[in-house]
Amino acid sequence: MSNLTLMEWSAIAQITIAVLTVVGVLASLYMSIRALKEIREDRLIRQKPHLAFEGGGYRLLVEFVKAGGCVPGIDPDFAKEVFSNLPEDAESIHLRSGKNNRPIFYGDLRNFGLGPALETEVTWVPISVRIGSETFMIDGAKLDEPVYSKPLNTLPACPQHILPGGGAELSRLPTFIDKDFEKKISEVEGVLEIKCQDVFGNSHNTQQKFWMGTNYKAEEPSVHVTFMEVLLESNG
Repeated sequence: MSNLTLMEWSAIAQITIAVLTVVGVLASLYMSIRALKEIREDRLIRQKPHLAFEGGGYRLLVEFVKAGGCVPGIDPDFAKEVFSNLPEDAESIHLRSGKNNRPIFYGDLRNFGLGPALETEVTWVPISVRIGSETFMIDGAKLDEPVYSKPLNTLPACPQHILPGGGAELSRLPTFIDKDFEKKISEVEGVLEIKCQDVFGNSHNTQQKFWMGTNYKAEEPSVHVTFMEVLLESNG
């Protein structure tokens, strides 16, 4: 038989009830936090963009323009500073305008996600360059050179805001082609870094292979661009 008095049993019961109440509150709080987390994750998924170029190739007619150190879309003073070694009459490789001088766009950048892609930009990162019969690998030191650097080879998508199911294009060639003023490059292989933000400000990055070939000596000079398989998709 227990020697506990009725008062002592009452106190134990009150302590037990208090403990169970705290446990219940903590369990309810945990479930609420978990539910909110799941709701937030669901919202992120519902607003997540997924960008990639449709696979395929484009034959782009080009023209040789005496542009010196200028690069389309890049601050002229900055471009002239980094390409100060180029003569004023150095020829750049530009997309040839269409009828009535209409600008030419290329690529089919699609948003396969459920949310809009904002501030979309595409960076061309060359991995290997073929000049004549030789192929050169572009290492980290080479990527620091202006003509191969990421800042000068980053192009805004047109348009930069892409709705779900929507598309965008590119309006110029990367700088390592634009500034091939000696017209020596015959092929380039590399990776596209396709970056954007979602409506919550989170960053998204897709990496996709590309191949480029030049045909400067043809009656109609051209550059061929092929968008290949997606390699990686990541957040942040």
